[in-house]
Amino acid sequence: MPGIAVIVIDVQQMFFGGPSPAYRGGEVIDGINQLTAAARNANAPVFFVQHESDANGLLARGSDAWRLPARLVREQTDASVYKTVGDSFQHTHLKEQLQQQAIDSVLVCGYATEFCVNATARRAELLGLRTTVVADLHTTHDKPHLAADKIVEHQNFVWANSSMTGRRVNVRPLADILQTEFA
Repeated sequence: MPGIAVIVIDVQQMFFGGPSPAYRGGEVIDGINQLTAAARNANAPVFFVQHESDANGLLARGSDAWRLPARLVREQTDASVYKTVGDSFQHTHLKEQLQQQAIDSVLVCGYATEFCVNATARRAELLGLRTTVVADLHTTHDKPHLAADKIVEHQNFVWANSSMTGRRVNVRPLADILQTEFA
């Protein structure tokens, strides 16, 4: 029987630490910890996606910036996916890993709302996966033209009101997901 998986995107020290952490970063991490704990309790797989650059880049594998924040709970049973572009499926084995586990539905959360989270959610939709972005568990930073809270609000609206395939990316808050998917 097909199942559900959680995909946590780019929750890395570079974006969640330092003097300018992501908008609501601590709350997002706490919520992700709740979501992943519920998924593990239901035997649903959890995938941690990390963006990485080449050895000389800011997100070189193993660097402090590349690491997951200490506050983020990752278990040994969780899968790791390493990507070099915004889309977590591009040039990775994520699609194959989901297929091997008969996953037909994904819950997407993490960083950055308008880039990596959006690219991954849209690709998942295109791949025919039932795709849900956890409305209150994705974040970004302010941009010169728009504040982070407005980017999050806008992107939730776009996902809920557009489709690339006719299947739409669902947008649901954590509380709703915990009551329905992992109750």
